[in-house]
Amino acid sequence: MKKFLAILLVVCATAAVIVSCAPSTPADSTSKTVTDSAPATTTEAATQEITVPDVTLTYLPANVSADKATAEANGLTVADNSMISGMFKETTEIDETTWEIKIPEEFTRADGYVFRVAQGQYIEEVTVIKVKDAADVEAVKALAEYRLNKQKNNGDFKLYDDENGTNAKMIDTGKVVVTGNFVIYAVTQNTEASVLRAQKYVEDNPNCTAFELYKAIVKELF
Repeated sequence: MKKFLAILLVVCATAAVIVSCAPSTPADSTSKTVTDSAPATTTEAATQEITVPDVTLTYLPANVSADKATAEANGLTVADNSMISGMFKETTEIDETTWEIKIPEEFTRADGYVFRVAQGQYIEEVTVIKVKDAADVEAVKALAEYRLNKQKNNGDFKLYDDENGTNAKMIDTGKVVVTGNFVIYAVTQNTEASVLRAQKYVEDNPNCTAFELYKAIVKELF
């Protein structure tokens, strides 16, 4: 009997040691990994303020033309169908009834436009087109992109470039941008500054006209 009790005491002592060595687990702990912060449930659009560089631009002599109403109101040359077609279309379409050159159909969706195209063999240009309906902006943008690519591939600009390489320096900076209902194509001494001027002006004056935006871009000329 004494031997049995001794064995029982040894078994109990061993069990107590095992329990005391086991790691303690808080009653409210889980097996999940807890991160320092929970992911955001909503995504907030970051509003970036447009900063326009404080630069003064110079411009080459140019021909400035516009739609009929804008041209007559501001003493500019009226951009006729032939000119617009030559700038923005690969082929010229003829009206079989009047036998006159058709204006590109996309320009019937415009609510005013201004073109400032450098004279001679220079590539500098500022084009501003205001589109009536936002749904038509992409179609008009495609025209401006065609114009940019056409100018980039025009070998005459490189062949007749001046000793300072003016065209070569400018054309690679050419940009087509959309801001509000406006499509802007710019190749200037500082194209980035020209584009930022446009974006900032439209942001502050969303209902401006094409000519007002044009003046804001090339403000040194006014």
